[in-house]
Amino acid sequence: MLIDTHCHFNHKKLADEIPACIARAHAADVAQMIVVGYDAASSAEAVALAEQYAPHVFAVVGVHPHDSKDWSEETAQRLREWANHPRVVAIGEIGLDFHYDFSPRDLQNAAFRAQMKIAQEVGLPVVIHCREAYPETLEILAEETVQMLGGVMHCWAGTVEEAQQTIDLGMHLGIGGTVTFKNAENVRASAKIAPLDRLLVETDAPYLAPMPHRGQRNEPAYTRLVADYLAALRGIPYAELAATTTANALRLFAKL
Repeated sequence: MLIDTHCHFNHKKLADEIPACIARAHAADVAQMIVVGYDAASSAEAVALAEQYAPHVFAVVGVHPHDSKDWSEETAQRLREWANHPRVVAIGEIGLDFHYDFSPRDLQNAAFRAQMKIAQEVGLPVVIHCREAYPETLEILAEETVQMLGGVMHCWAGTVEEAQQTIDLGMHLGIGGTVTFKNAENVRASAKIAPLDRLLVETDAPYLAPMPHRGQRNEPAYTRLVADYLAALRGIPYAELAATTTANALRLFAKL
């Protein structure tokens, strides 16, 4: 059994066929899916979907760095309220994105730290988005004592050295379809050196479909392709990879 630890049924590219996506996921041995918010509206939708499609779907709520410019105390209070929901398993996706800089970096930093503090308040792990900002993200995670929370660096793309720093902080690496991409040597190298109990599998659907579907719309069923590839990369049976990554997810996201 697999768990897709990061997908976006709250995206318009998937919204019209969620039951069919869930059925295909189950046929591919993907039993549960975690729908991740990226602003207040998508977080509310993630919670609603988790209710509608229980027991297969859970939710994560938070404000993405792209939307940090819209961070407010009102949103902070909504996160605190959603955190009490039995199907909300983490705060996220939060972090830093210095590739696009859709929000100024000082506002990204402020929203990131504020949401780390909320996660501490409510006792939930964190789902981290990081793009071209690994040193800064790791510094904030350390300063905000992520070791007390646990979390995952979603869509891992850092170096082996950064992977080791992340693991030393007690976090997991979220491995998705990029591990199958020809130019993703950093992802493969990190996935090889990480302890097996620090790996999670994900899709980030509808984005970043694995080979041979690269460039097409992604969906949770393709978690199986990621898991098969990762098992071969590690030189272990699929059953071992599936059992361990599922156990990792259940341990990190205690409400699953």
